[in-house]
Amino acid sequence: MTVNDVYSFIEQIASFKMQESYDNSGFLIGDKTAQVTKICLCLDITLDVVEEAKKKGANLIISHHPVIFKPIRGITGKSPVREMIKSDINAICVHTNADVAFMGDVMLEKLGFSPSREAVEVINSEGAGFGRIATSHEFISPAELAFRCKKAFNSPSVRYVDGKKFVSRVGICSGAGGDCFAFAVENNCHAFITGEVKHSLLVEAKNLGITLIEAGHFSTEVIFCDFLKNKICERFTELAEDAIFTAESAVDICKYI
Repeated sequence: MTVNDVYSFIEQIASFKMQESYDNSGFLIGDKTAQVTKICLCLDITLDVVEEAKKKGANLIISHHPVIFKPIRGITGKSPVREMIKSDINAICVHTNADVAFMGDVMLEKLGFSPSREAVEVINSEGAGFGRIATSHEFISPAELAFRCKKAFNSPSVRYVDGKKFVSRVGICSGAGGDCFAFAVENNCHAFITGEVKHSLLVEAKNLGITLIEAGHFSTEVIFCDFLKNKICERFTELAEDAIFTAESAVDICKYI
């Protein structure tokens, strides 16, 4: 199994053509013809993740956030990119194409909602887009929905604006999904769940009487790792049990008090 085999499989389930124009998803570091030893999954490629991959013998890291996002004018000092190049570790980054293809589905499953293909922000004629909209047969209080988010995403803290009415139609978007809030409002959602938003959006939600739940950028996106691990294992059955893993060092870098 080569790096390109893995890349081609990811292309099938989350085409890199679906990424946003500002994004830099794809094969970013290494040699596509290299034979894969082990695969390390993470949200962000940090120096700790690179060191863990080296120690565990992984020469392919797959991350959600691109390790190279803005143009690099030099590769000096100690950085994840330089350490990966020195150690012949390859990088595939699956960002906004994953957001469109499956991140919303994973969030819905975690929250216990039925599957839905209705996107919050539609980006093409086929109806694909960012986030998902779920309609529940039960009416949930804002506090109960916020608690469900905390449990589903193992969030260290959740903050929310109480829309003062029970919720049955919910819009969701992982990470920094604040831009989708307006579309959730247009689609008559009673609540919107995402990872992080600006303060001004919390105020807007309060004025509109819509429940807005901020469940953490890391918490709503680290779910990427288990999903992709399962998909890769289903496709590449020859992989040994320890040949693909989520980095133990792939943790929330923030501390909460």
